[in-house]
Amino acid sequence: MNRLAIIENRSILTPTSGFLGSGYTHSINAYSGCGFAGSFCGLYCYAQHNIWITNGRSWGLYGVKSDIRDAYRREHQRLKQPRRGVAKPLKIYMSSSTDPYCPQEKELCVTRSLLEEMLVHPPDTLVIQTHGTLITRDLELIAALAAKCQVWVSITVETDREQIPGFPPHPSSPAKRIAALRAFHQRGVQAQATISPLCPIENVESFALALGAACDRVIVDHYLLGDGSQGSRTKRTRFPQLLTAAGYGDWNTVEKYREVVAEFREILGHRRVLESMTGFNDV
Repeated sequence: MNRLAIIENRSILTPTSGFLGSGYTHSINAYSGCGFAGSFCGLYCYAQHNIWITNGRSWGLYGVKSDIRDAYRREHQRLKQPRRGVAKPLKIYMSSSTDPYCPQEKELCVTRSLLEEMLVHPPDTLVIQTHGTLITRDLELIAALAAKCQVWVSITVETDREQIPGFPPHPSSPAKRIAALRAFHQRGVQAQATISPLCPIENVESFALALGAACDRVIVDHYLLGDGSQGSRTKRTRFPQLLTAAGYGDWNTVEKYREVVAEFREILGHRRVLESMTGFNDV
């Protein structure tokens, strides 16, 4: 593994706003950039347009933050044990601009160390968002944390297709991600699948049934609604053009999104199928 830059930080909690502002007080990003940059999700990732992260660099993994446990402990104490006033809520989305279970996490265990610290100093709410399956390594740790605070394991499964012509490979197969959701669901940890952004689905009914059996709820999103810029960020990538080139141009439309949401709700029920920003913030 190439040596990553070590990023010093005194604060690991970033106040939320915009897309995540109504559901969370803070986000946590243990890494800078993302190790999945060259995969399917790296193609459309909105974080690649954040100049404060990229600094003009091609999208990739730039570094790992140091002393993350100490930084979290200090921030937790500041919010939960203030010298003056009352304790403030701490509802965390992890992560907003990187994947906490990127491939480098297997060796570095930065996210795991943070979860160990949270076990001692739990937030009120924690949503762990990933595109990979390495999260199952920490199943028992996350289950223990879920006994102390509200925890959602949130795994993106954009499609049931193992490969879409012209697109990079998935960071992990949809089938394996569904299996990971099932493992947490069976362990009693709240689990949700995020179809975000919506990608071409081979069989909507079978996909809905598979997700419904593996998790508590499903959030469906479309890049025209959920990339934080009414689709303009995604349109700066090759994502829409590749869909059209592969013969899936209608999946670039909100009409297709509405059709899929309606079918999912018919199969799973209205309450188990949430939409876009309101769905992500429903914690």
